[in-house]
Amino acid sequence: MALTDEDLREAASHRGLKLIKSRRRKPGVGDFGLFGLADASGKSLFGVGDDGLTATADQIAEFLRKGEASTWAASAKSTPARSKPGPSRDATPEDEDAASAIRPRRRTSSRASTGQETPQRTASADVEPAAPARTKRPFSEKHPTRERTAEPKREPKAESEPELVIRVARPADADALRNLLEPAGFDGSAPDMERAITAAAARKEPIWIADRGGVVGCLAWHIVPTIRGDGMARITLITVDEGNRRRGIGRALYEMAMSEFRKRKVQVVEAMSDIKVRNANGFYRALGLKQASYRFAIDI
Repeated sequence: MALTDEDLREAASHRGLKLIKSRRRKPGVGDFGLFGLADASGKSLFGVGDDGLTATADQIAEFLRKGEASTWAASAKSTPARSKPGPSRDATPEDEDAASAIRPRRRTSSRASTGQETPQRTASADVEPAAPARTKRPFSEKHPTRERTAEPKREPKAESEPELVIRVARPADADALRNLLEPAGFDGSAPDMERAITAAAARKEPIWIADRGGVVGCLAWHIVPTIRGDGMARITLITVDEGNRRRGIGRALYEMAMSEFRKRKVQVVEAMSDIKVRNANGFYRALGLKQASYRFAIDI
């Protein structure tokens, strides 16, 4: 699978590098579609020539993979080998000989030392079985209650994140939607947004919002009639609060829209990409959409 510009930029950032992308917008002109790499200070490292950028996306990815592998190998070589555990300093001779059995002691008569014969006795009368040896237990085993360690403090359970809900926008969401869209260039008032929500619902093309304990994203759309007679679905706006991006919210809104388009038997889906929204094109490409044309506009 081909890496997107955002994938390359993120991979370079993890290596402490900066991705440089050609500013050419016309295929076949200069270094269109090529890339380069620079360090944190801006010094050129790879794919930067006198006439512009020279590296393809695959070459950039290969360079970053080689850098990652070499860093891993150097880290492995610098890690000292783990030494084998030696005998414990607290070990005693008694511990080392614990496996040996304690043999019973045989009683001998004092007459044997003088050479005098002793009368024969039965084995039961001559040898007494030794009592089982008693081993000293550590103080902590005798009195386990006297050695107590402090119980670790229990951390309070983290509150679970509110569930993400994709729902139809209501007039009561007007102020929250206005605040969400203001960074993207919306300069209308809350009443303006309320009228837009009501008008979209009347057309049966409602605005969908992502709600996670509050409005964190929205998607607007409508059906465009075509000369062939069938309809074309157009996503006119999709945005997610900057602090909640890269968490699947935009994709959830998109999948909701696609489900509605399939119900309406739509054959083509078009997505509007505002150049003011950072990485909007990369987001659409990640969803599987392909650039089909240029769009030109003018305010009248």
